[in-house]
Amino acid sequence: MINLFKKRLLMQLVAYFSVLSIVTVLVVAVSANTRSRDALRKSVIDRLAVATSLKESQVNQWVDNQRRDVILMTQLPDLIFNSEITFTKERESPEFKAAVDSLQKFMANISAVKPNIRQISILTNNGITVVSTDKQKEGKYQPLGNTTTYFTRDQSRIIVPNFYISPITGKAAMTFAAPLTNKAGDRIGVIAVDLDLQGVDDIIRERTGLGNSGETYLVGRLATKNVLISGAEGDKQELAKDIKSDGISAAALGKDGEGLYKNYKTIPVLGSYIWIDNLNLALLAEISQAEAFEPADRLARDILLIGLSSAGILLTAVYLIARRISQPILAIADAANQVSGGNLDSQAPVLTEDEIGILAIAFNQMTSQLKASGEQLADYSRTLEQKVEQRTSEIKAIIDNMVDGLVVVNGEDQITQFNPALAGMIGISSKVIAKAKSYREIFKSEEIANLVTSTRENPKQVFSEEFALPDRRIGKAVATSIFGEASISEEALLETNYLGTVILIRDITAEKEVDRMKTDFISTVSHELRTPLTSVLGFAKLIQKKLDESIFPLIQTDDKKVNRSVRQVTENIEIIVSEGTRLTKLINEVLDVAKIEAGKMQWNMEPLAITEVIDRAFSATSALFEQKALIPVREIEADLPDILGDKDRLIQVVINLISNAVKFTDRGSITCRVKLDDQSIMVSVIDQGVGISESDQPKVFEKFKQVGDTLTDKPQGTGLGLPISKEIISYHGGKIWVESEIGKGSTFSFTLPINPENEIPAINFDILIDQLKKRSVSQSQTQSDGQSVIDEPKNILVIDDDASIRNLLRQELEAKGYTIREAGNGQEAIVKVRESRPDLITLDIVMDGISGYDVAAILKSDPATLDIPIIIVSVLDDKAKGRHLGIDSYVTKPLDMVLLLREVDILLSSKASTGKKILVVDDNFGSIDLLMEMLQNQGFLPSKIINQDDLRTTVIASQPDVIIASTKLADQVQSLRAEQGMENIRFLLIADQ
Repeated sequence: MINLFKKRLLMQLVAYFSVLSIVTVLVVAVSANTRSRDALRKSVIDRLAVATSLKESQVNQWVDNQRRDVILMTQLPDLIFNSEITFTKERESPEFKAAVDSLQKFMANISAVKPNIRQISILTNNGITVVSTDKQKEGKYQPLGNTTTYFTRDQSRIIVPNFYISPITGKAAMTFAAPLTNKAGDRIGVIAVDLDLQGVDDIIRERTGLGNSGETYLVGRLATKNVLISGAEGDKQELAKDIKSDGISAAALGKDGEGLYKNYKTIPVLGSYIWIDNLNLALLAEISQAEAFEPADRLARDILLIGLSSAGILLTAVYLIARRISQPILAIADAANQVSGGNLDSQAPVLTEDEIGILAIAFNQMTSQLKASGEQLADYSRTLEQKVEQRTSEIKAIIDNMVDGLVVVNGEDQITQFNPALAGMIGISSKVIAKAKSYREIFKSEEIANLVTSTRENPKQVFSEEFALPDRRIGKAVATSIFGEASISEEALLETNYLGTVILIRDITAEKEVDRMKTDFISTVSHELRTPLTSVLGFAKLIQKKLDESIFPLIQTDDKKVNRSVRQVTENIEIIVSEGTRLTKLINEVLDVAKIEAGKMQWNMEPLAITEVIDRAFSATSALFEQKALIPVREIEADLPDILGDKDRLIQVVINLISNAVKFTDRGSITCRVKLDDQSIMVSVIDQGVGISESDQPKVFEKFKQVGDTLTDKPQGTGLGLPISKEIISYHGGKIWVESEIGKGSTFSFTLPINPENEIPAINFDILIDQLKKRSVSQSQTQSDGQSVIDEPKNILVIDDDASIRNLLRQELEAKGYTIREAGNGQEAIVKVRESRPDLITLDIVMDGISGYDVAAILKSDPATLDIPIIIVSVLDDKAKGRHLGIDSYVTKPLDMVLLLREVDILLSSKASTGKKILVVDDNFGSIDLLMEMLQNQGFLPSKIINQDDLRTTVIASQPDVIIASTKLADQVQSLRAEQGMENIRFLLIADQ
C-alpha cells in the first residue's frame, strides 16, 4: 500500500489535500472554540459576580433585621416588667403566674409574626430558664457558650454572629442573646432567641440568572471544619461534614476571586467567591463548566461538521481534476518506458493543448532527436573502437620498448601488466611472471613490498627505493598509485577509486659506479692537496715565526724603503697563511661531503646543552662581528632540556649560519633565538642583510650552488656549508629551512628533537680513554712535584714519505729541544725503531709499501715497542681505527702545529698510558669487555669487579690509579676519598644518561 501510494501521483494529491483540509478545519474549530470559551468565561464570571454581590447584601440585611428585632424586645416595658416579676416572685405566687402567662402570650405573638424565630427563652443572670416557648427547658440551666451570639445594644453593630449546626434539626442555626435591664440600668436577666436560617436559605437558593446547574451557598468555619451554612440540601451527616474546594479554600483565607476548579462535589465548575467579614462566612456562586461552555463546544462541533462536509466535496473535485491531469502524464510515461526499452519510434499522445500537451510534443521531439543521435553514436562508437585499439597498440609498443622495467600491481597483489625490459632486468621469463599469483613470488626483496604498501597508505605521494638486482647490479624503483576517473583531489574518493600501483624500475648500476668514482676522485684529490698544503702552510707559519722572532727585531733602521719592505713581507706572509687556512677549510668541506655521501661520517653522539653550542659558536665568530661592527644578540629561553647530539658538528652548523649572516649583513645585528617548540628545540639565526629571493631559496641547500649573480657577485666559499649543515641536522632527526625577503634579511632555522629519557646513549670509549690519559698526565705531573717537563732531550722518530713534511716537523720539533730522526717509508721506520728505540713516533698513514696502520699494528704487537707513544699525522681522518690499534693521538693534515706540539709534550712528559692500573666497577655498562680490551691496547692495566659491596676491599688491596664507576656510586666514592692512602686515586664517574 505504501509503495502504491509513493508511485501514484493521483493518490498523493488526494491524500495531501485531505490532510490539508482536515488540519485546516481542526485549526479553525479549535481556534473558534478557544475564543468562544474565553468570551463565555468572562460573561459567566460577570453573572456570578453580580449574584454573589446581590446575595451578600440580602444576607447582611436579613441578619441585621433579626438583630434589631432582638434589641427591640429588650426595650419593651411589659417584657421587662413581667420578666422582673418572674425573677423576684415565688413560682406559686399569683403575680408570678400572671407574669408568666403574659410573657407566654407575648412569645406566641412574636413567634407567629416572626416565622424565623424557632424558640424564645428568658433566663436569669445565672442561666436558669424561667419562661420559654419550649416548656421542657423551663427551670433548667441553659449555657450561653460559643453557639450563642451575645451582645448589648451598643455592641450590636460590631458583634459577628455565630452560626452552628442544630443538634435537633441538623441544620444551620443562629442564637441571639441580649441583656434585660431595669430602669436603673441594672441587668436583671437575659432574653435568648433561637433562629433558623430558612430565610437565608431562600435568599441563597434563588437561581435567577445562574442556569440549570447554577448554585450559591454559604460556608462557615466550625471548629476545624468548613461546613455548609446555607444553600445546599442534604441529610444531617452531609451538612455537618467537612467540605473542600479551591474556591472554598481561597475564600476562607479572606480572598475574593473567580476561576475554574472542582467544587466540593468534585464537579468541574466556573465559580465566583467572596468573604463576608461581618458574618464570618464565605459566599460562593458556581455553575458547571459543561453548561457554561456548552455553546462554545456546540459551535466547534458545527464548524467541524460543516468543514469536513465541505472538505469531502472539495476532495471529490480534486480527485477528478487530478485524474484529468495524471492521465496524459501517464500516457507520456508509458511512451518513455517504451523509449527506454529501445523503441525510439514510440510517440506520446497529445491529449490537451495546455502545458502537458506541450510536454508531450517536446517528448516526441526529444525521441526523434535521440533516434538520430543514436545512429550517429553508433557510427562514432565503431570509429572510437578502432582508435582505442590503435592507441592501445601504440601504448603497448611504447611500454614494451621502454629501457626501464615497468610493472602494475592491482589491489589483490596481482601483476596485471609488465614489459619485456622488466623480465630481462630481474632475470625471470615473461611466462613465469604472467603465471605468478602475487608480485611477491617475483620480487623477493622487501623494498618492493614496502613501495606497494606505502602507495596504498599514502596514495597522493611518490615513493622510491633502491634494491638489489641479479649479477650484483643495483636497481631503483619509483612507485605511485593508479586511480579511476574520480578526481584525486577528492579525499573521500581516494580509497574507493584506488586501482593499483605502477612501479618503474631502472638499472642504476652504472650511475652508482660513476657516483662512487666521483666520490673517490674528490676524496683522492682532496687528500693529495692536503699534503702539499701542509708544507705550504706549515713553512709559511714557520717563516712568519722566524721573521717575527729572529730577523725583524734585528732590523732597526729609519730607512723607509726597508721598513716598507718589512711591512710588505709581513703582509704577504699573512696572506699566504690566511689563504692557506681558507683553502684548508674548503678542502675539509669537500671531504665532509664525500664522507656523507659514502656514509663514512663519524658521529660523537652525547647528551649536551644547546646553550653551550650557541656560546661556542658566538665565541668562534666574535672576530667577524668586530670586523663589520655588527651586534650579536642572544635570545635563549630558560630551562631548556638537554639533547642528544654531536657537539662539534652542531657547533659547525651554527658557526656556518652565523658566518653567512655576517657575510651578507652590513649593519645592524645578528640574532640567535633558541626556544622550545613542542617536542624539539628550534634554533633561528636572524640577520638584517640583503635577503634571498623566493626563487633562490630552494637552491641554498644544494651542493655547489651559489645564489645571486655569479658574474657580478664574487662567490664566497664552495657552496657546501649549508648542504653539509642540512645533512648534519637530518642525521640528528631535525629539519632546516630558510625564510627570507629581499631587502629585509633572512632567517635560517633548524630543529633538534629532545632526547627521550629512556634512550640512554652508549658510552663513547674514545672520549673515556682521552679523559683517562689526561687524568694520568695530571696525576704524573702532580707526583713529579714541579720537576721540569723535559729532564733530558727526547728522541722522536718522524715517519713520512714526503720529505718536505719531514723537514717541517724536524724544524718545529727541534726548536722545542727534541732530537729528531727520519724515516721515508714503513719498512725503514721499523728497522730504525728496532735499531734505536725512540721516545715517541709521528706516523703518516698513506705511504708506499707498508701503510702507517700496518706499522702501528706491528709496533703495538711487539712487547719491546708496544709502550712507545705513537701520534698519527695524516690526511686521512679515521680516529676510530687508530684507537683500536692503540694509537695514542691523532692529528690530521694540514697540521695544527700548536695541537701537535701539545700532544707531543703530554705524551713525552708523563707516558700517561704506561702501566696505569684501572679498576672498572661493572654497573651494567653494556660493552664492558670492549672497554677492557681498548684499555689494554692503550697500555693500561684494567681489572673489574662485579659486586659493588667488594669495592672498598678491592681498592685497598689493589691500589688502582683510576677507578671507573657509575654516578650511582657517588656516595661510596666520596667515602673512599676520605680513606687514608687513597688521596691520589683518580675517580671517573659515568652518568647514566
